Amino acid sequence: SAVSVDEDKVLHLQTKHQSKEFEIDGKKIVSDFAVGLVSSEEDFGHGLFEIECKLPKGKNLWPAFWIWGADSWPPEVDFFEAYTNKRGRYFSPSLWPPALWDVQTNIHYRTSENKEGRSSVGAKQGWMGWKNPSKHFLKYECLWTPDLIEIKYNGKVVKKFTDKKIMEDMNSQKHRVIINNHLSSGDDKEQVTDFQIKSFKYTPLNKL
Repeated sequence: SAVSVDEDKVLHLQTKHQSKEFEIDGKKIVSDFAVGLVSSEEDFGHGLFEIECKLPKGKNLWPAFWIWGADSWPPEVDFFEAYTNKRGRYFSPSLWPPALWDVQTNIHYRTSENKEGRSSVGAKQGWMGWKNPSKHFLKYECLWTPDLIEIKYNGKVVKKFTDKKIMEDMNSQKHRVIINNHLSSGDDKEQVTDFQIKSFKYTPLNKL
């Protein structure tokens, strides 16, 4: 019930208070909040990933657009993870790197085959312009080639990755796409939020 498509073919991913009980390995688990999520059945290789969306409004939100390894985790590339504060604002000015909105990139990757051999580049904001991402449909994209991961927000390059160890791990397998709304903390039982995705597009590298 937290996932729907309207008559204009806009995808809506909600968060809302809706308790549900699950049983995993004989243990009962209760989830108090429903969060909208879609995941691809197809695995994607090198190419251009694009999304046009309006981020949800509300308190303590955590919408994201990302890919992760079809065979293992990590690797994972967070094209964006966005965060609102307890007042419901994405506005979070940063002098360096210069940024206005708490919309972050990150990469998780393997440094070895054992469980301890994992690292991340660390979440970073980037300059994406003046438009409030919860009031406007903006474009977010990532170009993935054998030697480069380049992420853009609304046409502006916010991050480039070329580290050989990162690229080696990324290139070791194909990836699945996830778009989701989420909560960094769930305590408002009256709040219903709406992450709107107007389009998603993937173009293989050999067709760019």
